Amino acid sequence: MQIKFWGVRGSIPHSMDTSGWISHFEKLMQTFFNDGHKSASDIQNFIKSKPAVEIGGFGVSTTCVEVSEGSQSIIIDGGSGIKSVTDIRDEYHILISHFHLDHILGLPFFLPHYKAGCKINYYSAHPETEAIIKSLFQKPMFPVSFGNLQADVKFHSLKVYERNVVNGFTVTPYQTDHPDLCFGFRIEKGGKVYAHAVDNEAVRITKAELGRDAGLYANADLVYFDSQYDDDSIESKKGWGHGTSHRGFEVCSEFAVKQILFAHHDPSFSIEDSLRQQKKTEELFKKKYSHLNCKWLYAYDGLVLKI
Repeated sequence: MQIKFWGVRGSIPHSMDTSGWISHFEKLMQTFFNDGHKSASDIQNFIKSKPAVEIGGFGVSTTCVEVSEGSQSIIIDGGSGIKSVTDIRDEYHILISHFHLDHILGLPFFLPHYKAGCKINYYSAHPETEAIIKSLFQKPMFPVSFGNLQADVKFHSLKVYERNVVNGFTVTPYQTDHPDLCFGFRIEKGGKVYAHAVDNEAVRITKAELGRDAGLYANADLVYFDSQYDDDSIESKKGWGHGTSHRGFEVCSEFAVKQILFAHHDPSFSIEDSLRQQKKTEELFKKKYSHLNCKWLYAYDGLVLKI
């Protein structure tokens, strides 16, 4: 199973302004020379020697993740990252977790909607999905009405806590800890498990606290986890529906998770801000969770993982 992360930022697409990028490039150039490099021929070696996020940052686009195996795939959510899904296919399958704008704002710009002969299937556990998605395609918010789309668009209902088959994958929706109803997805195929758990404050962590929703995480090969805040900042943001890496590690400990990927990065963060938060996570892991048999990583736009 392969998972590609087309968009990993939270709340709103955001990039540094021009002066921020100039400052970032200046620091990279200083590091280039401080590391002993002298010519253009050293550039590729310099880039390869650094983590990708230190060079290019964590990304700009909001939530869109694609799970695939062979020719079959599922797209999760239609944040601005979905605009980067540009390969031509005859049919697409899109899961919708909830309707906050950062998870659906890219849908009107998803070009297959305008391709005759293309089939687009939406799947959701929310009964209002069809009405809300159709409302995105109307004036004065958008110039093309839903009725003028060229693709054949269909809507399908998912049953919560039940194993639904979607394009060859088994998809089970579970409720996350979020102020507006939001579903995480346990996606299974070929003996592998991907657990999609954003937006999620994770105020419930133990099996007893989660009840039926504990099934989202159990023995997952990879959990995609909301860590927009850290332990300090979340105190003033209780009830906002976003979690921390600390809570993510607690989930790993409780459910024998093999790997966790932290995401839904704060839109106000610069590259340096996110690197500092990542460093705090590293220190926390070394101090309290190094005994876990669990890998961890911070997500970035374009990242591809295989499980």
